[in-house]
Amino acid sequence: MRGRICLVTLAVMSALLDAPAGAASPPIECRQARTVVDQDICASPGEVALDREIAALYDRGMAEFTPTDRHTLAQSQLKFLKGRAGCAWATHNSAHPGAALSECVTMKMEERVRALRRIVDKGGYGR
Repeated sequence: MRGRICLVTLAVMSALLDAPAGAASPPIECRQARTVVDQDICASPGEVALDREIAALYDRGMAEFTPTDRHTLAQSQLKFLKGRAGCAWATHNSAHPGAALSECVTMKMEERVRALRRIVDKGGYGR
């Protein structure tokens, strides 16, 4: 499982860093949700909405930012995705795995939305 996560992370990282300025980063494709985190997101309309907002804000930043800020944005997105994927620990380490997983995922996604709003509304990192 750990190797699979690393391969997925590498694929996502490559796509994010190689994406042209206006490239779209689609929200999770629920029909193909394989990880417990993706399945949790797809089971919650609120989390799906957060995922779509994150994708839209990220795309806006990638379209509007300088190349340096786009790189920083992509790096911060990878950090977010890794942190959100880390919420899977709850399925093995909690007395209430479903609730703990959803709480962790929602918290990470709400934090990301707030951060992206600040950065994108400001027009980048150096402003």
